[in-house]
Order: sequence, then C-alpha cells, then structure tokens
Amino acid sequence: MNPTAQRNRFLAFAFASADLLLEVGNDGIITFALGAAQPLSVTDAASLSGRPIVELIALCDRGLLEHLIKTVEAGQRFGPLCVRIDAHNGQDQLMLSGCRFPGNEGVICFTFSYELRSGPAIATVERDAHTGLVEAEGFEAVAREALQSARKSGQDVKLSLFSFEGQEDFASRLQDEAAEEFLGQTGALLRAESFADAAGLQGDGKYAILHTGEAKLETITDKIQALSKSLDPEHEGIRVEAGTIALKSDMSEQDAASALAFAVNQFSTSDNGKAGMEALSRSLEVLMEETGARMTRFRSMLASDKLAFMQQPIVDLKTKDLHHYEVLVRFEENISPYQMIRFAEETGIVMELDDIILKQAINYLSTEGTNPAVKLAVNVSGRSLSSTKFITDLYRAMTRVNFPRSNLMLEITESSIIADLEQANRVIQKIRKLGHQVCLDDFGAGAASFQYLRALTVDYIKIDGAYIRTALKRRREAMLLKAMAGLARDLDIGTIAESIETEDQSAMLLDLGVDQGQGYLFGRPSPLHMSLKNGRAA
Repeated sequence: MNPTAQRNRFLAFAFASADLLLEVGNDGIITFALGAAQPLSVTDAASLSGRPIVELIALCDRGLLEHLIKTVEAGQRFGPLCVRIDAHNGQDQLMLSGCRFPGNEGVICFTFSYELRSGPAIATVERDAHTGLVEAEGFEAVAREALQSARKSGQDVKLSLFSFEGQEDFASRLQDEAAEEFLGQTGALLRAESFADAAGLQGDGKYAILHTGEAKLETITDKIQALSKSLDPEHEGIRVEAGTIALKSDMSEQDAASALAFAVNQFSTSDNGKAGMEALSRSLEVLMEETGARMTRFRSMLASDKLAFMQQPIVDLKTKDLHHYEVLVRFEENISPYQMIRFAEETGIVMELDDIILKQAINYLSTEGTNPAVKLAVNVSGRSLSSTKFITDLYRAMTRVNFPRSNLMLEITESSIIADLEQANRVIQKIRKLGHQVCLDDFGAGAASFQYLRALTVDYIKIDGAYIRTALKRRREAMLLKAMAGLARDLDIGTIAESIETEDQSAMLLDLGVDQGQGYLFGRPSPLHMSLKNGRAA
C-alpha cells in the first residue's frame, strides 16, 4: 500500500476524535505537529516542532506528561485525560490521549481534543492540588461519565482501590520537596493508568481508579512502593494494598456509578487496609453486590404499597394554633426510615423518593374535597436540589395542576451537601416565585448551616432537635438557640424548633424568640391518607 495513503488514513483516524496531533521523542521534544493549535496560542502547528511538550501544559499537569513519556510502553494507549493549559484565549482545559506504536519506540503520539468529550464533570470537579486527582466528592460524577464512555466504546471497566499503610510515619520523615514529589508522581501514575481520568483521592492514604483490563495492578503497587523507598531517608517507604473488581453490566451507568461511589466511601471510612489484596477484592465485590441489591429493594418499596405517609403538626408557639403538617415517610415494619433515607442519599436514589413524595403531596393538595386549609411541608434532599432533571420534573409537577401554592412548603435537608449553592439558590427563588415557601431543615446540625443561610434566601429555618433536647440543662445550648432565633428574625426568616416534648421546653423556646414548634407535645405522627395507586391522592 502507498505509504502516503496509509499515513493519510491514520491521520484521518486521529482527527476524527482529536484536533491536534503531536509526535514527541523520549526527550519530551515535539518532532512533528499537525492540526489546530490556536487554543495553545499558536497560529501554525508546525511551529511547535522543537519545543518541549510540557511547555504547552500548566505546571500542575506537567508531571503527568513527564510520567507518560517515561513509562508508556510500545503498544500501550492512555487517556483521555483532562489537562490544563496556559493560554490567553480562555481555553484552559483539553482532553489528552495517546499511544506508543510498536516498531517506533522512540516516538510517542499525543492527540489533543479541545472539546471535552468525556463530559462536563471531568472539567469542573475539584482536584487535589498535590496529586491532580479528583476529590472524593466529585468521584461519582466522573465515574458515571467514564462508565458511559466505556459502554459506548464497548470496553470493560474495573475498579481498583489502593490503601497506603504507614503513610503517616513515612510523611513525617520526608522533607517538603520529597513529599511533593511523592504525591505528584503517585497522582501521575494513577491518572495515567485510569480510564477517562477517573482517578480519585478518597481519604488519607486511600485512592480509587477506574481502568480497563490493560492496567497492571501489581506494577502500579510496586512502582509506588519503590518510589516511597527511594524518597524515604530510612528507605522503609510504605506498603500498598490493592483490590480490584469488575463492574457488572446489568446496572445502568447511573446506578453503577452510585453503587461504586457508595462502596468506595465505605472503603475510605473503614480500617481494612490490612485485609490483603485478595480479601480486599472480595470485600469490594460483596459490597457492590449488596449495594445493588439494596438499591433494587429500595425501588421495589417505592413501586409498592410498602410506603406509609405520616403527618406531624407544627404549631405557633404563642397561640398553639396549627400552622402546617410535615409529611414523613415510613417504610415497611422494622426498617429505620433514617437509615433508609441516608442510604438513598449516599447512592443518589433519594431523588426518586423525593419525587414520589412531592408529587403525591401535590396530588393530595389538588384533589377535589381536600381541606383548603391543610398546609404540608415536604422534605427535599440537598442532593435532589442539585439535579437538573429532578428540578425540571418538580417544576412541571407544580405548575400542571391548580392548588393554593402557599399550602406546600419545601424543607431542604442538610444531610446531603449542596455543592453549587448559587445554582441551588436560583432554583429556590424560582420555586418561591410560584408562591411556595422554603425551609432550611436541620439547621445547626452540620458545619454548612451558616454557609447555607448566607447563600440561600429562605422563609424558615428548622433548628435541629439536639439543641432543644439539652437547652433546659445547658445554658450554652439555650444561648445558641437565642442567637439563632435572633439572627433569623433580623433576616426576616421564621424559626421552627423540633423535638419538643414538654411544656417547659415550649415555654423556654417561646421566651428565646422561636416562632413555631414540632414534637410529641403537640402531636405524634399520624397517617396521612395518600396513596401511590394511579398517581392520585386518596
């Protein structure tokens, strides 16, 4: 075959998924460049020849390229990886892929794509400044995009977790420069072996990557251990334990990513690093299977009559008049609603529960014959509030039927962290403009409470019951309650206290400036006759 025609075919193949093709020698110098180079602040791609490739990349990602040039073997591919560049035209990220062709080991090929085809998460997630790895909070979104990409291309993806034993003592022996080198090279190694840059830092000494079957797990652990010994003044280094599981294809990308993130989180918070590679792999596989089974069971409950809707009154503390009811959900007998909802939040399926409860409450309030004086408050997870699909469906459900808008309040729970507060506030204001009030639930329970109050304009805050239960015994809690009530009053925000069980508590809260109360003193949860059948309230 004509060599020119063959080369043209390879070039066409490369540019079908990339914008710039570079050939780079083992010394890191560009020997050939073809394609669009304008985003790199270069008008002519050919002028890149003779320049070190790392000059095109931001300092934070240069270690990754240097690692690839040194370690990629003949026939090995890598990427896509999201790297940052120093440019003047606003384009500061691109996707990097490449390979080293057999028979031409002196050259490594890089392709740059300026469109972030792996999806928005890979370009927007927070990354650890020392390793370049995805922070734990963003790993699920990146993993979901990687799984979607893998399935489209017909590739099987595995999950590997790494636990570094003795890292704390190891770090204490290193100078700052050596510590930075270890973290930088470790991050570069894990990112280079990952699929679609799905490599994350999960906690102190714990890491996770998604990768194809081409990644050599033992090689990764050996390299990290050897690196640690070479930098350690005492040449002890660390011990790396690792485990790998294949991800089953019978789950959707969303469910697989959610189950994966839940399993990784359980791993990162447990002390199982000493379990050994084989035991760790088994535990991961079991955990993934159990998570998938629990998700299936949860959805089964949502689709059946195993949900019970309850109502608990919230009263004006001054007049003791009923103000509204909070809608509570109860699962089948002997299943803790707290544990079920926490699991649902951690795996993302809480959005399905929130969707059902909200739509049933809307149907209940809009059904002919429902007392127009009934007002309901429904919990919405912070995780649901971060979902564009959930908010779109909610807004559609709110506007397609007529009912008194002020009769439905949303309580935003703080148990699931809201990452984008600006976006969340835009959603809240859109809901408030319809006439619905919004309450910030669990106020004071988490570190983010005042950050939320600063960023979100709401109508009420509900003070966490832990303060109420101890305020009569501890002056400190009473003063905190008074300060919260005063701050809310100054911001023109109403206050609700939960877990009120005695008249003394009620009187104290009124004296401290709290407006409304909820608890056994005013009424225990009682059945609210909403049915899931046919999507209508009974």
